[in-house]
Amino acid sequence: MRIGIIDDEKPARSELMYLIKEIVPNAVIQEMESGEEALKLIAAERFDLLCIDINLGDISGISLAAAARKLIPEAEIVFATAYNNYADKAFEVDALYYLLKPFSEEKVKQMLDKYIQKHGKCCHDYNNLYISKIPLNVDKRILLVEVPSIVYIESQNRVCIIHTKEKSYKDNNPLNYFEEKLGDKGFFRIQKSYLINLNYVLEIYPWFSNTYCVKMEGFKDEVLPISRNQIKNLKNILCI
Repeated sequence: MRIGIIDDEKPARSELMYLIKEIVPNAVIQEMESGEEALKLIAAERFDLLCIDINLGDISGISLAAAARKLIPEAEIVFATAYNNYADKAFEVDALYYLLKPFSEEKVKQMLDKYIQKHGKCCHDYNNLYISKIPLNVDKRILLVEVPSIVYIESQNRVCIIHTKEKSYKDNNPLNYFEEKLGDKGFFRIQKSYLINLNYVLEIYPWFSNTYCVKMEGFKDEVLPISRNQIKNLKNILCI
């Protein structure tokens, strides 16, 4: 699940991100501190849920929500604000929820529950919903591997190698298959041959010819290259 939090106040962004992570630990959350920054990211990336403050300083949160509705109509919009007199405006952009500051875990859970209900999910156990298992075809067997245990996946000679914290497995599915299955579970494709779990990123550092590499927890000797096209997106996701 990819969530964008747009608020010009860092403490408010941090508090909302903390509460969401308490409920949905594997949510990928992108912070944005201005309407201008948000418009650029919304135009370039996919989000499932956008939490927008009404007063952003540079542009109105109402105007941003209207623009977001056109750019990514499938995304749900939540107004996360201290102002309680914009409910009619929220209706105009078909907002999912109106979340008032100061945020509470109960209200944040209600907001996430509403998202789940609207999108046809019947499970309210968020850990089971977002931290699941994925089937791997290993030696003519189907092995179910916990998604959070996967550190990264690499493609070699038309075979994918799934590296977990404990061991590695080979599967004949293409990397595109795993990207589709895991894209909303905290995984990011840094290059045509590598899909990484963002929760295990240890270090991003310069490499050859103005490119970058990433090191993953438990695999400090492995150098995973990041494509030039993806380094900016990766930095934005990790708030670097």
